[in-house]
Amino acid sequence: MKTLIASSLLVLAVAACGGSGTSSAPIGGSASAGAAVPSAATSPAAETTAIVVKDFTLDPKDLSVDGTVSLAVANDGPTIHNITIRDDAGTVLGATKDLKEGESETLTADLPAGTYVLFCSLPGHESLGIKGSLTVGS
Repeated sequence: MKTLIASSLLVLAVAACGGSGTSSAPIGGSASAGAAVPSAATSPAAETTAIVVKDFTLDPKDLSVDGTVSLAVANDGPTIHNITIRDDAGTVLGATKDLKEGESETLTADLPAGTYVLFCSLPGHESLGIKGSLTVGS
């Protein structure tokens, strides 16, 4: 777990310095998805929150963050999983790629204050328990 957190912090440090080739991707992927992507020049650095997905749970299940969302998602189970975020209206705001065991991806975005659903969008995974909540404060 320490290695995951250290790796995530290194990715964020490189991204903040304008490095290329990082695995960071904005939640929502584009402005058309409704999520504003933070700019390194105008947004404060986000505190990264580690989240582990495995058969068939999230750890932690419920997250609460203030300001910019940065999730260091790691798959610690033998089954392929992703983390998808949707709002109360059911609109998908972003997702990781499908992660194999041992893979990880860091997602960052500036989401409005509110409560969102975190889940694995692969068939049946949400109903098997890969579901939680993300509360974003101001």
